[in-house]
Amino acid sequence: MYFILKMSRSRYIEIRPDNLDSTGEISFKNGFPQFSFTIQSQDAILDPSSIRLNGDLQIYTDNASPPTPAKAGDAHPLSMDNRLGIYSVMEQLTIRHNRSKQVVENIKNYNKMMSSYVGAVHSMEDLMGHSQEVALINPNPEAMQDQVVHSAAAAAAGAARRNSFSAHLPSGFLMSGNSINLMESSFGAVQVEINLAPDSNVLFSRDGTVDATNSQAHYVLSNLSLTAEVVVPDDSQIASLRAQTTGAMSFNSINSLYTTINTSNAQLQFNLGMKQLQSVFMTFTPSNHINTLAQNGMATTYMSQSTGNKDITSFSRVQFLRGGMKYPVDFDMVPNSTITQNADVLVPNGVYEFLSSDPQLAKQFIESIIPEWMTDRTSISPVNLNRDYTMVSTNTAASYKNVINGGAMMGIGMRYSQFNGQDFSSSQWGCSLESTLTSDSPQSVFLFFKSRQTIMFSPQGVQLEM
Repeated sequence: MYFILKMSRSRYIEIRPDNLDSTGEISFKNGFPQFSFTIQSQDAILDPSSIRLNGDLQIYTDNASPPTPAKAGDAHPLSMDNRLGIYSVMEQLTIRHNRSKQVVENIKNYNKMMSSYVGAVHSMEDLMGHSQEVALINPNPEAMQDQVVHSAAAAAAGAARRNSFSAHLPSGFLMSGNSINLMESSFGAVQVEINLAPDSNVLFSRDGTVDATNSQAHYVLSNLSLTAEVVVPDDSQIASLRAQTTGAMSFNSINSLYTTINTSNAQLQFNLGMKQLQSVFMTFTPSNHINTLAQNGMATTYMSQSTGNKDITSFSRVQFLRGGMKYPVDFDMVPNSTITQNADVLVPNGVYEFLSSDPQLAKQFIESIIPEWMTDRTSISPVNLNRDYTMVSTNTAASYKNVINGGAMMGIGMRYSQFNGQDFSSSQWGCSLESTLTSDSPQSVFLFFKSRQTIMFSPQGVQLEM
């Protein structure tokens, strides 16, 4: 971290994307799946926590010329995941050391990670207040449609509502508390790169119907910019800052892995190569919900059956492992749904089940995202954690698409930071999941590993130590 003395002054910079066509618009459907910004080398110190992505979002139902705006009264109304807002379009976030082009941090499945993060650290007041203004986040799907997706019924072709945003980009490197010396002789320029998510995984039909009226639905980003705060040192400090040709910074980073399971006894095992694993959390989505306008591929739900009413399943046993042995808890976690006396609620399939979420799994999941002592607000509650919905695509009260308090929220996690992190550089990480999944229903599992990393820079480039 660099400390700037009393004669320094702050200023704000605004940067345009490195890659733009003549229209100034970026759209996955029209061939722009990626864009980047470069904060150039300069005699200044960057505050990375001040970086914000700014621009406008527009939603269209087709790819005509000009396209038709989505509006109230459409035959099969479109929506986006209301908890994610603008984050739903961000498939991957990459931070690079610009001079060497080496990756400092790369978060895959960034939108899925942000769904858990936003739910854990944003209150319902945030979802309908500040976050709504800056990131187009809304408290429920109806508000998302009215406030973001739909334009006026009389809107002319191409005149879709422009939804302005100015969103922070949560990541370990940007939120580490370190300042970055942008001088060419020191760390130098920084590149921020964002990969866009497919339109069919961002937008979805509220009633589950995909036909000629919405099959070409897509989003368009325009007026994009990146803003940040930099500190300009006075003349007496520049010489000493230019002499900082080497250095190191530590930060917590997220590494993402993806796998699928299709069994009631799933064994997840990975060689992580991480020396300071802080926590791990995972979320689930039916694999056939990804990249289809009929379903919300961004929802974080329980696993579900593929037959009948597509009821969600419950976990009957969870074990976290290190080298094949139970760790850090040396007992089986048996959720409350396995207690026979709790099976006293009639669910849509005519079977009595216990619908309340398991408190131990819920607590561990939230703590794996943010430790309890740091939590001062959250929108996770029994209302959106409970298992009283089904995975049907239609716009019914029982559908996962209409869960209140921000939408369905579910995940499994484990925190290791209470032990100052754990060494998995030579031991295999594992998790055993037993569930009531009985049908042929592949489930996508998005795993996020938070680990302490150190980046060292020198004139030769940067080196990342996990």
